Amino acid sequence: MEIIELLKTLDFSNFGWIIATPIIFSIADILTGLIQAIINDDVKMREGLLHKTLIIIVLLLSVIATITFEIDIVCKFVSIYIILMETISIFENLKKAGVDFDDLLKIFVKKVISMIFFLYSYLFCDRI
Repeated sequence: MEIIELLKTLDFSNFGWIIATPIIFSIADILTGLIQAIINDDVKMREGLLHKTLIIIVLLLSVIATITFEIDIVCKFVSIYIILMETISIFENLKKAGVDFDDLLKIFVKKVISMIFFLYSYLFCDRI
């Protein structure tokens, strides 16, 4: 199944989960980042929290675009991208804290990168 077909069939149980799921993953990333920072005695969260704020703004803009233009795939794409990005960050935090998922992370990152390149080419390059 192609990724675009998967995106079209992927359905959150309701619109609220499109917004809530990336926020939950962002909170999990903040928590794992804080825990690994405490373990490594390196607590400096200010930049990370600003980054999360920007992610939430992008998510809210995608919701506005989805509602305004009735293009459901915009919000789904942004949500899935944030979820994947946060998942990678959570794995990185776990590694810094001493929990090693190297092999799983490498497989996951390769899949995510190929998905992002495919989606980018579909959304932007095929339209020119």
